Amino acid sequence: MTRYALVSLAALAFAGAAGAQSPDLTGKWSGYWASDKNGHTGPLNATFVPQGDSSYRVTYRGRFAKVIPFRYSTTMDVVGTGDGVVLLSAEKRLGPMGTFRTTATATGSNFDATFTSRRDSGRFVLSRR
Repeated sequence: MTRYALVSLAALAFAGAAGAQSPDLTGKWSGYWASDKNGHTGPLNATFVPQGDSSYRVTYRGRFAKVIPFRYSTTMDVVGTGDGVVLLSAEKRLGPMGTFRTTATATGSNFDATFTSRRDSGRFVLSRR
């Protein structure tokens, strides 16, 4: 687990004690993705659809190398909530690319995620449209 995820978990544990409500992430988001391994970056849009109280179906759409479109859907599980913050996690096997893991911290207006796979790691940074 990354230092960022540990800090987020500690913040959520403290905030959860106060009994505050977590944000609803339903809707459209936009921003960018960035690779830590090779420096590539590009635009990213996402649509969050709730799947009960404990997960969201998230569809990401973006571009790689400025012109190559991609689309990726996953179920992100809510693994913690707190004072206006929700912590999410997802894991999905993507064939030869290996397992793609994502951990995110989100508020009602910002979504900051780290991703890792066999050959890459980086971030998704989104804001509510």
